[in-house]
Amino acid sequence: MEQRENLLDVLKIFFKWLKPIAYLCIGVGIGTAGISLFLDNYYESTTTFYANSIDQAKPGQIFGTSNRDVEFYGSDRDNDRLLTIAESNELSNYMIETFDLYTHYDIDPTKEKAAFNVRQKFNKYYTVIKTKRDAIELSIEDTDKALAAKMVNAARDKIDELAIAIIKNQLQKIKLSLEQNIEDKDSKLKILGDSINALRTRYGVYNTDSQGEVFATQILSADAQLARQTAKLNSLKATGAPRDTLNKIAASIAGYKGELTMLQERTTSFNKGQSQLVVLERSQREMSNKSGQERVQLNQLLTAYNSEISAINLIEAGDIPLIKSRPKRSLIVISAVLVTAIFSFIGVLLFESYKDINWKEIIKGEDKIV
Repeated sequence: MEQRENLLDVLKIFFKWLKPIAYLCIGVGIGTAGISLFLDNYYESTTTFYANSIDQAKPGQIFGTSNRDVEFYGSDRDNDRLLTIAESNELSNYMIETFDLYTHYDIDPTKEKAAFNVRQKFNKYYTVIKTKRDAIELSIEDTDKALAAKMVNAARDKIDELAIAIIKNQLQKIKLSLEQNIEDKDSKLKILGDSINALRTRYGVYNTDSQGEVFATQILSADAQLARQTAKLNSLKATGAPRDTLNKIAASIAGYKGELTMLQERTTSFNKGQSQLVVLERSQREMSNKSGQERVQLNQLLTAYNSEISAINLIEAGDIPLIKSRPKRSLIVISAVLVTAIFSFIGVLLFESYKDINWKEIIKGEDKIV
């Protein structure tokens, strides 16, 4: 019963103050509507894109030398890289400089906190998020609808440019490393070549594979000829052959002995230099093969470096918006009226509840207590 009486009291107060509250709400509504008319209209332009996989910039993927399948769409790491770039100071500085946002936002660039203030103002109108479908959505608001579209597309292109610069910077480091390795190997190959030529000249080695067999064949041939001529000379001496014939055969024997001695000396020299040359030639072949492989890798890398690649897969470019994004004047007016009505009703309830209290006596009493 007491609750019903309390509710009736509240309803009595509500109907008692209904007209004043209604007039106040109407006044606030009219005033808010009037003020909202002076608020600038903002237009939002949005561009949507997916991250591309960096596999497109890998030489192994481009030339099919990798065992992995090419991924065309980026992973979460690729998305995170683009989001990090999109939220970086480098991008905001680019937008501030390109579109002269100090002038556009009416900020004095000579003031101490001007750089901070213009970046804060830009970030207020700039939004980048990853959607539930893993796309990246970038939006910019501005009072100039055409400028909003121009800015959002420029921001997207700059994100692409900065992402590609990161990838190409890595490729550049690999390129410099390969070039240095090739240069070092070329220097070592030149030293090896000079050493091989010097050993060939010193030991008379021209072909480590077949020259030994040639020497062996020549020595056997010369030794056989020497044996035949010696036997022939001994036979002719026994039969009493003319001196001229014997002298001729003796000269031939002396020639074969000289040839055999020379061949033996050259074979000894060849054997001394052959082992050293085999080691140097093997090193030369291995280093030359590695240098050739690195040159192929470098050519592939240069092709990848100079190719036109993109870090993003554009889904929707930023168009010039036709409808303003804010302010929502009707919502502003309705919200103001509702807030006014609620607080007005709370206020009259408090007023009616405590209107019979003598606040002066309470205050004086508190003063005495103090």
